[in-house]
Amino acid sequence: MRERIKDASAVKRLRKSRWYGRLRQYLPMAEAQYVDDRGAMAEAETVTIDWPAHVPKPRIGIVRDYEPFPRWTKYCRFLHNNGFAYELCNIHAHDWLEHAMRCDAIVGMASSEPYHLSELRAKYAFLETVLGKTCYPSAWHAMLYEDKGLEAYLSQAAGIPFAATWVSHDRADALRLVADLAYPVVSKVVPASASMGVELVHTSRQARSIVQEAFSRHGRKSHLVYARQKGYVYFQEYVPNDGYDLRVVVVGKRLFGYYRRVLPGDFRASGMNLVEKRGLPEEAMRIALKTNEAIKSPMLVVDLLHGLDGCYRVVELSPFCQMETPEQLHVDGIPGAYVLGDDGTLRFERGRYWVHELALRQFLLDNYLPSIAASRLPRLLRRQRRGCLKRTTHGQATAEAGITAG
Repeated sequence: MRERIKDASAVKRLRKSRWYGRLRQYLPMAEAQYVDDRGAMAEAETVTIDWPAHVPKPRIGIVRDYEPFPRWTKYCRFLHNNGFAYELCNIHAHDWLEHAMRCDAIVGMASSEPYHLSELRAKYAFLETVLGKTCYPSAWHAMLYEDKGLEAYLSQAAGIPFAATWVSHDRADALRLVADLAYPVVSKVVPASASMGVELVHTSRQARSIVQEAFSRHGRKSHLVYARQKGYVYFQEYVPNDGYDLRVVVVGKRLFGYYRRVLPGDFRASGMNLVEKRGLPEEAMRIALKTNEAIKSPMLVVDLLHGLDGCYRVVELSPFCQMETPEQLHVDGIPGAYVLGDDGTLRFERGRYWVHELALRQFLLDNYLPSIAASRLPRLLRRQRRGCLKRTTHGQATAEAGITAG
């Protein structure tokens, strides 16, 4: 009965309103708890890594997340299956630095809550710049996670077909902006996910009210009782579309994804749990691949809309998303992934994968191994100048030092 009520369209719309989000946090709620599904995880392909024999495997510190379908347990599965040493690293504890210093790399993101984002962005930046550790996400990708303004700036700079977006941190500029926009537009708050903090703005008068509140002394109330929209506004063009958004997940040369329908009378698809799994359009996959060429994330989630004009527009990006099953793509009812071939063609391959395992493998290959090469090469060259090494080519010296990625 409870689930039927939660699935009702009117209830879903209500639960995405900022008023519901605030009211819910005044009611008794259990504290967030770690979920350990290692004993109940659905079966999937074993993801392996071809690790260079001359490179010691790193010790990985895993930061647990609070998701109901957690990422950290998939990281454990991958590391166990491939013989990597790892430990659970309490990044929030007073002695977090001692734990982190025992590890060669730190992996994981606690949640998208503002306080977790602020904490981990700072700590990952410290680990990378001061201690030379490699983190997943990197400090840069942690900055990008749930920062919609940064997504828009990056997309504009990289030529990504991102929906027209206007972000202002200046009250006078924002007031001039909303006087000239074509309505309706979509207003969003940062950070937020699953359509929380997303609303359709129909008139300049409504947009002006948002500006006045956001730049007021106390800021504008949001779906979070402890955080307000303060000192900025974010507006994005409303794209008339086919009635769904399309999520494409890129991990290396593999692509997954699905469609998310909107509720009748609504415009939001994220968080509504109206998922359709079927083949993905090639154009959307090409856009997602091009997007990750600019971002270079081990895993990138690209949300797109297919406008009635026939064009795809990216509306949001993320280095993470929640995944409930190892079947993130179906083609004709068969689970699998699209694979980008060396000749540039995309082909479907069947299989069931925990995508976060693939993402961790990609991080180790594309981020960790090159970081080892970069850190060892200067020492190697100094030894070479001192005559400790025989004259050799740069590539041979690198290989002898055990820093090739295989």
